[in-house]
Amino acid sequence: MHQSESEIKAPRWGWIPAPDPQLWRRLGESSPARATHGNTERVATRRCQSCDT
Repeated sequence: MHQSESEIKAPRWGWIPAPDPQLWRRLGESSPARATHGNTERVATRRCQSCDT
């Protein structure tokens, strides 16, 4: 399940406010996405199952 907008806050969460439209299709171990706002140490390497369907 997705987190609600009110739950997504630094320092726990990081986010990318205006990602490249193809970012989520390229996402993987070899093409990670690093948060640009909030906790910028956060890195995504896979999409959640509900987003991937």
